[in-house]
Amino acid sequence: MLYTPLAAKPLAPQPADSKPAAATPVELTGKQVFKLFPTPLFTGKLSDIGVCDRIEAVLRKVQKSGKGNFGRKEAMRAYITPDDLQILPEMQELVDLIMRESEQILDVYTVRRDSHYITNMWANITHPNRRHSMHMHPNCLFSGLVYIKTPNNCGPTVFASPRQLAKSLEPTYLQKNEFNADVFVFPAEKGRMLLWPSYVPHLVEEGSADPSEDRIVVAFNIMIRGRIEIATAHLDLS
Repeated sequence: MLYTPLAAKPLAPQPADSKPAAATPVELTGKQVFKLFPTPLFTGKLSDIGVCDRIEAVLRKVQKSGKGNFGRKEAMRAYITPDDLQILPEMQELVDLIMRESEQILDVYTVRRDSHYITNMWANITHPNRRHSMHMHPNCLFSGLVYIKTPNNCGPTVFASPRQLAKSLEPTYLQKNEFNADVFVFPAEKGRMLLWPSYVPHLVEEGSADPSEDRIVVAFNIMIRGRIEIATAHLDLS
């Protein structure tokens, strides 16, 4: 704690057997901590885990159709569906949930808008231990994912601080906490949804799961419609 010693004053004569009174240091009262410019990560779990199994069946059907990107044969297996899964009738159950949850988040931010929508939705069906390099999602406000299938010890999702490059000094920390950490590791859990501001960098870390299983995630981006009314920065988003 910071303190300011009292200004020196002449000492009054004291009896020989008395001790001088200890000066009381000035203390700070009414202390507060303001978490400036927080970076939120919203999460929750599906109330019906069976949704994941129904979605997986849809994704397997899309995979068998031959549509999407199957990746390089010499690399760890990785299949990416087309990025318009939100238009499939079989995905409506999940689409409706995403729309409700993202609406609440936009309300938390008090975003003025006419409406909002899913710009893209796609699935990654990959080797459970495959690493996905650091990236962000452009051209949207929020991004998210739903873990559909998560073998034990498959790769977690790692979020990185968007302010890392602003640091000019990095001291040695005795322990990492919410004030000094640069990364946040979120274990993959079937049925869990994550939503975050799209500018937040993230990656999938390498796992140590049974290589015969698949790690399946549905990812999506959220954008708004309407007119942005900011002087010298008006923008129509239709």
